[in-house]
Amino acid sequence: MSGRLLICGAVAGELAGLLNRLENGRSETIGRRRTFTGGLDGVRARLLFTGPGIPNTVQALTAAIENRPPRMILMIGCAGAFERAGLAVGDIGVATEEIDAHLGIEGETMDSPPTPLPFPMLTEGGMKIRGRYPLHPMAEEVHRRLSRRFGRESVQVKAGPFLTVSTVTASDRRADMLYNAFGPLMENMEGAGAAHVAALYGIPFLEIRCAGNRVGDRDRAAWELSKAFDRCGQAVLSLTDFFKERCNP
Repeated sequence: MSGRLLICGAVAGELAGLLNRLENGRSETIGRRRTFTGGLDGVRARLLFTGPGIPNTVQALTAAIENRPPRMILMIGCAGAFERAGLAVGDIGVATEEIDAHLGIEGETMDSPPTPLPFPMLTEGGMKIRGRYPLHPMAEEVHRRLSRRFGRESVQVKAGPFLTVSTVTASDRRADMLYNAFGPLMENMEGAGAAHVAALYGIPFLEIRCAGNRVGDRDRAAWELSKAFDRCGQAVLSLTDFFKERCNP
């Protein structure tokens, strides 16, 4: 069974819940990365551990696509929530756009965000991408379905831009600067890399994350990564009918 839906996570915990549900799973190494292929509640899926950060994600995803191109790519995992976006730890975000926070021309001050490059990183469908990657319009339907599913549990689900960083934000001051510049829901370290590769190959890309911490001053005692891992897996499993319609035929 080849994986029509490629599900990516940076670390093992982000895919653990799905791996435990994989039917007739088969493991293989592709591009020196572990993948697991099988059935996920009727969805023909392949799980890929990319490793953290953009470089790992780009290498792992490229190797997987060159081996067997999927019909759709889904990135899942934990993320930091921007409180000013109205998200709290345990809430779920669906990306409508991925923004590379560090790509561009240096700002006038150390606190200024970079300005857009004068040349595109990628031209896709006549659109010149300079570090802001629009995700597939199906994100709107995913948001609606997850809102119905988790609204019964008082878990908030929001759709909006995600911000990909290379350095984890560790101060409220920096968090405010990023929010003022980009208006993101969540901060992560892989999404822009995955979005770039997906756009390059013309493969629909979606991203769902659950907040394991708030963006800003670091308080490890308030982190809930295990809850974020588990809830993100639950979100994927609640969407299996959606993925069957789009990936299995």
